[in-house]
Amino acid sequence: MLIIDWIRHTSLQIDGSYSYGQTDVQVSDNFEVEAAAVKDRLDGIGYDAIYTSPLSRAKKLAHYCGYTDAIEDPRIKEIFLGEWEMKKWADIIMYDNLDDWFANFHNLTAPGGENLQNLLDRVKEFIQDARLKRHSRIAVFCHGGVINCARYMNSEISKALIFREVPMYGSINTIKYSYLDQHDRVKRDI
Repeated sequence: MLIIDWIRHTSLQIDGSYSYGQTDVQVSDNFEVEAAAVKDRLDGIGYDAIYTSPLSRAKKLAHYCGYTDAIEDPRIKEIFLGEWEMKKWADIIMYDNLDDWFANFHNLTAPGGENLQNLLDRVKEFIQDARLKRHSRIAVFCHGGVINCARYMNSEISKALIFREVPMYGSINTIKYSYLDQHDRVKRDI
């Protein structure tokens, strides 16, 4: 059995009124306090491997927690929102049909960016690779959309909630997986 601790980065300098996706935004001034709380919760857990998103908000938390040699993996970056990156959601609503996008986000693509299926495919591939390696427990420092894709694939949330009920900053979401052999496939179709 493989246990993955999916760890969301801490809070950011910008608020939720911006669409930031893969933009490398800075962590908030409260980073030290939030990161110390995460580090305390991870204290004493042994990991076979540590992975981090290449984005600085995830890497900084991994490093603070003592994992300076964490393996960077681009598959666990947040969804890429293309032309919407660093725009205010209110401005996107004015110029694009954001209501349609949120109602059908699993089928639609942000202009010049990714859609939910692209993100699901990246996360699925990461999980499959981790299951093939037969580690006992790994830590993954990443993002809310990535964590919710993993939760969706584990039947913990519906697809409709992937971007609506995002895990809290600094949260640790633990999911257990069976191992895979080379010829096995993930049971749940995404």
